[in-house]
Amino acid sequence: MGINGKGTATSLRQAIKQFLMQDIDESGSRGRIVKIFSSAGITVTRNETAYIASKAAVSMLTKSLTLDHAKGLTNVNAVCPGVARTAMASTNLRDLAIINKLKKGTPWPWLGEPSDIAKVVAFL
Repeated sequence: MGINGKGTATSLRQAIKQFLMQDIDESGSRGRIVKIFSSAGITVTRNETAYIASKAAVSMLTKSLTLDHAKGLTNVNAVCPGVARTAMASTNLRDLAIINKLKKGTPWPWLGEPSDIAKVVAFL
């Protein structure tokens, strides 16, 4: 909770503080925040109670900031990519049984790639 909840809240508070001092840019915004966090903040799995609770705190914090700062022209969005082929997931992605189980948990016929996430972030 300290890192995921309080750490996120502190960094977001500082970013928004800066954004509120900035002029409005050509797209009508003072700044943009794109939070990338685990889909565990919006779904539930077994045996991950503390992790899920901390990620749910980040999810709700992001939603709340979206409402609180829209009139101040600060855009706040979140990307919850699920499983992607990153260094953090590399151990699990060496095991075919785990890969097949992960694929069953997604509507797509493949797992995500870091470039998929990057495209969404660049858009936002």
